[in-house]
Amino acid sequence: MSLPFTKPSLHYDDFDGENTFEIGDECTSIGRSADQDLVLKEAFASRRHATIIRQNGAFEVIDQNSSHGTYLNGKRIDRAKLRSGDTLQFGSMNAVCYRFEFPESASMSGVRADELLAALSGFEPPTTGNVPKPAREIEKLSFLLSAARQLNSGGAINDIFLVLLKLSMQLTGTERGFVFLMKEGELTSTLGLRSDGTVIEEDASVSRRAMQKAVESDSRFYLSDTLSDDSAAQWASVMAHSIRSIYCIPLRKHSPNEPSSCLGVLYLDAQLGAKSLSDIDQQVLDTLATEASTLLHNALLADTELKARQAEEELAIAALIHSGLMSIKLPRLDYAEVQARTIPCHAIGGDFYDVIELPDCVCLAIADVSGKGVPASIVAATLQGIIHALMLTGQSLPETADLINRFLCTRQVGKYATMILLKVFPGGCVEFLNCGHVPPLLISSGGHIVELETANPIVGLIDQATYSASEITLRAGDRILLSTDGVTEIKNRSGQLISTEGLMAVAHLPTLDEIVSELQQIQASPEAQDDWTLLNILYKGRETPATV
Repeated sequence: MSLPFTKPSLHYDDFDGENTFEIGDECTSIGRSADQDLVLKEAFASRRHATIIRQNGAFEVIDQNSSHGTYLNGKRIDRAKLRSGDTLQFGSMNAVCYRFEFPESASMSGVRADELLAALSGFEPPTTGNVPKPAREIEKLSFLLSAARQLNSGGAINDIFLVLLKLSMQLTGTERGFVFLMKEGELTSTLGLRSDGTVIEEDASVSRRAMQKAVESDSRFYLSDTLSDDSAAQWASVMAHSIRSIYCIPLRKHSPNEPSSCLGVLYLDAQLGAKSLSDIDQQVLDTLATEASTLLHNALLADTELKARQAEEELAIAALIHSGLMSIKLPRLDYAEVQARTIPCHAIGGDFYDVIELPDCVCLAIADVSGKGVPASIVAATLQGIIHALMLTGQSLPETADLINRFLCTRQVGKYATMILLKVFPGGCVEFLNCGHVPPLLISSGGHIVELETANPIVGLIDQATYSASEITLRAGDRILLSTDGVTEIKNRSGQLISTEGLMAVAHLPTLDEIVSELQQIQASPEAQDDWTLLNILYKGRETPATV
């Protein structure tokens, strides 16, 4: 896990997936023109639509007299301050949502950590005796770290660690320093700095063996002269790059309620011999490691909390989209009756259905987009709109499936979908097309149940795929039951999937409410593990006109 940085950014989702745009300048231009910093794709956006400016550590969005306006949290604005978590839309309330991220606490009220340290230059900590200047500076840093924690300035940690590295190298006389963080059991370089302030990356000359010794011993590891140390003489990377002195200080979590664990390592080294450290210098280094560990631990907790909050927000957005997909008014038909039920699980998926009445038939669609959360919900909403429009224009089922497949393949949205398209005509004729979906069930008026097994390729996987429809004829009292795989993948109390056979066992029940109730009795878990979506169409037959 990398440390949180203080760079402001805009986060958004589109058909290319999840994106992040970093706001790097004092003024960021936004618009449809190619010369803008953030180029918008929507036709309703103006060529020069808006700007985001930074003043005194705060950010403002300013509309540039755009044709269709700039929206902040759903409200049209001319100029407004931005806070972390705000959403921006340009040109329409239906446009892509850009989420602004820059925790105000992380900005430390617009003051960088090194600026704050400079502001403390007049602060003299209470010390006695002949205390070296670097030690006094680190006591200043302890004051800074204490203030930073009180300000909850988790997002400023990158700046603070830059200061820590500078002062650590000043104290030890080393030439470069790194901060490594423990990630999935491996130490990963997060920050690197030379004594002249140049930012550097880890290379082969960094002694991983020295860091491992510090981690294993849970204490500071120090080599003042590798040439005079017999064990270090066997370390190929140290010898090959003429590393003379090494300091490794483990950064550990210290919590009274949790076991101690390694969060990372502070690593310092030099090709020239480093100066000898006094007892107070070493004590300062230990204090430094303790303070840094505490701050790092708090930052990781804050980062985890932020991710959890963002996940909850995304789940709420996905649930809102999913709710809209399922808010369909079913038509009243003389020759058929349609029922629909959906039961969402906690992790919102990409299920949807639609029912469209046309002059000569009724069209039904049920689909399941791969994946979960906001991306799946966005693709599902898009596909539902496309299918609805194609059905209204009278496209055939194979043409509809072909267009959906080409859309997903050419846009490269990283999603595919299974679906069933179906048309029921007043005379009982049914056209249906199954694209890798759970087979529909035909339940006769006498209670006989069969699968309609004809299948076509899944849409969104093979750009050259072809599709064909099948036909059957219903009699009065016959039903067709459609479902998503969240139903057939229910686990019973024996831990086994009920599969299509389990659905067939309850399909004879006349209403979806009764079918759902029976399925809930069968499943082992009290909550659905995947979305359940079911459609049932009962063919009542053509009415015979009364004779006079």
